[in-house]
Amino acid sequence: MFERFSDQARHVVVLASDAARTHHHNHLGTEHLLTGIHAAGGPTGATLTSWGITGPHLDSALDEIPAYPNTDPGCAGPPFTPTLKKTLLQSLREASLLGHDTIGTEHLLLALLADTTCTGTRILTHLADINPNEMRDHLRELAEHPQPHE
Repeated sequence: MFERFSDQARHVVVLASDAARTHHHNHLGTEHLLTGIHAAGGPTGATLTSWGITGPHLDSALDEIPAYPNTDPGCAGPPFTPTLKKTLLQSLREASLLGHDTIGTEHLLLALLADTTCTGTRILTHLADINPNEMRDHLRELAEHPQPHE
């Protein structure tokens, strides 16, 4: 599936993994994906910022999640949670629904918002100055007019 990701979307997954390691989490979840989307910048990251999401807010939210360091020295990075795996698959569906061959960061965020119970969405809706339906509408508009580097 990652072969369908844009360079920026792949970079988001790397940044998400970095966030999990930084916060000593033994998993890679939707909360880390949200942090990666924000940290990657670009139009989708800028959209999060326009909704009132900041790096310090996200770091604070991640700090509230208990830290369980990964004790497997052979592990390249924290394993994906089942919810994150579902979100990544949903990003493929979101891209397909919009007629896109490549999965961009806007599709990742749309997929995250599709699961209202996941940790990443709960953090986002708690911190944002906008409701989830408006978020989805804005992201679909962004996806219909992608930026050149996405």
